[in-house]
Amino acid sequence: MVYRAINMTVYVISVVLAMIGLSSFNFEQHVRKGKIKEFYIFYFVASIALAYLFASFILNFTMWSFN
Repeated sequence: MVYRAINMTVYVISVVLAMIGLSSFNFEQHVRKGKIKEFYIFYFVASIALAYLFASFILNFTMWSFN
């Protein structure tokens, strides 16, 4: 039970960090006019993908270090 709570916490924190990291880039100059909705869908999916990779790395790294 505690393991699942830790996993969920790490994944949520990773999503927030990925969104903060992606917001540092100026994507608006590359987005076509009228395609803002599609951009935000891409932004959300990219944030989740980066967060999953980062959280998986952190969780696997800590698991390996404890063994």
